[in-house]
Amino acid sequence: MLLELSKNPAMIFWLDNNENHKNAPNENWGRELLELFSMGQGNYSETDVKECARAFTGWTLAATIPGILYNRFQWKFEYTDSDHDQNEKCFLGEQGNLNGEDVIDIILKQPATARFLARHLYNFFVADEVPVPSWHNEPARDPHAIEVLAKTLTESEFNIRSTLRVLFNSDFFKTESCWFSKVRSPVEIVTSTIKFLGNFKDFRPGFSELGEEVSFQGQTLLNPPSVEGWHTGPEWIDTGTLLQRINFVADQMVNTDLPGIRYIIDRLTIQNISTSEELVDGCLDLMGPIQLEAKTRQEIVAHIRINGTTDQDSLKSSNLIFSEKVGQILQLVASTREFQLG
Repeated sequence: MLLELSKNPAMIFWLDNNENHKNAPNENWGRELLELFSMGQGNYSETDVKECARAFTGWTLAATIPGILYNRFQWKFEYTDSDHDQNEKCFLGEQGNLNGEDVIDIILKQPATARFLARHLYNFFVADEVPVPSWHNEPARDPHAIEVLAKTLTESEFNIRSTLRVLFNSDFFKTESCWFSKVRSPVEIVTSTIKFLGNFKDFRPGFSELGEEVSFQGQTLLNPPSVEGWHTGPEWIDTGTLLQRINFVADQMVNTDLPGIRYIIDRLTIQNISTSEELVDGCLDLMGPIQLEAKTRQEIVAHIRINGTTDQDSLKSSNLIFSEKVGQILQLVASTREFQLG
């Protein structure tokens, strides 16, 4: 993956490696390769960055036909040997006339690389970590989990399938302490809501508005703020974006004719539900399941009670009333802190 990333025309252009020449090295790609894509801060020196840049001289873009008259042509990777620095280099303690492939092989030998990738996998699949720039100073949330994953990566020669198998079968993945410990990104909020509602199974007008909604929540598709990408976790939430996230989901839940909501209503209708508590619990189960704090759950129960009764609510006396109550519950749950987590 690192090799293909190094040859990707978009990455070469984005990080200026097409301007990395043997007589005028450009360190941008070499620095990000080490800092963001493989080892992380604190595991290499400035000299290593310079030597890495020298090793990737000549990795550039092939000339393309101008697109003014003949439409657009895709850029392609090209290695220009005459522009490559052929002199000896010393990178992470290894010497020689190193090329880009040699640098990547050396990087993969470093224990820091396996730990860095392991922490990314933990952050993505298990629980939110602090932002990546802080990893050099902040310890991992679960150091044991990182060591297990790093060991698996090293022993499997960075086989991702084998590593994920260990991750998904581990105790640290299943433990209750990690449940609902990831803040869902705007993309996850929007796509999971639309999937839940079932109203975009086929292409139809409205997709562009969904892309705009993601931007309103702070994540413009295909346009991260930097090559580092988006920071995850609590940074997705502030006073503005939280209100936007809640309003988006609540507005979608109001239509009880949508397939996903009708499915929940139909499932609940055939169950032997006689109280508001059972109706709320049924909705929570079919929405996730989602576990609310006791006080939050009781507030929702109190809100949907009919005629102020506390036990045998006449929930099924009217299909319309029943559907409305389910819609209200879904809206209220969508407004909770727990719904923002995954």
